[in-house]
Amino acid sequence: MENYEDFGASDVLVKSVMSESPLIIKKDENIRTAANLMSEAKTGSLVVLDNDGELTGILTEMDIVDDIVSEGLDPDKVLVKEIMSTPVHTIESSKPIQEAAKTMADLEIRRLPVVDGGKMVGIITENDILEISPTLIEITREYKRIRGSSKDQEYSESMKRETSGYCESCGVYSEQLILENSRLLCPECE
Repeated sequence: MENYEDFGASDVLVKSVMSESPLIIKKDENIRTAANLMSEAKTGSLVVLDNDGELTGILTEMDIVDDIVSEGLDPDKVLVKEIMSTPVHTIESSKPIQEAAKTMADLEIRRLPVVDGGKMVGIITENDILEISPTLIEITREYKRIRGSSKDQEYSESMKRETSGYCESCGVYSEQLILENSRLLCPECE
């Protein structure tokens, strides 16, 4: 996939698609606070900042499920910094979305903080890219499958829960796309 520019939407830059106000949390907050913030905002992740306001990690709902809920830990007693995902990979706001999609596939992640001159200015998610170029997401999935990713099953399960975009069968926009036989389908076409 060295020539990812050939796969469409090559003029769309990350800064045009990113969310400019990602939800943030300090690394020393507890997990209950983080979970409540995610729940209120109906989002699956938070950007984690250190005490100086520097980007230090990402906390996802799966981090909470895997590390707190499944282990039976008290969310009031565990701090964000103890389970957040690190290191944080970023992308420059001036890069094309194809580069963001390729980076996400390479790193097996679904969100990238966006920086401009080293300063965080937003976040781009796989769903943001999906809304602009559904084909690009399919190409990055295929690229990952060819590489033999160990997280394909985990990725497929998360796609069943969270993906919105255009159905690859009927073309209708849906908030409930399901990955079925390597195709994103709305509930009617599934």
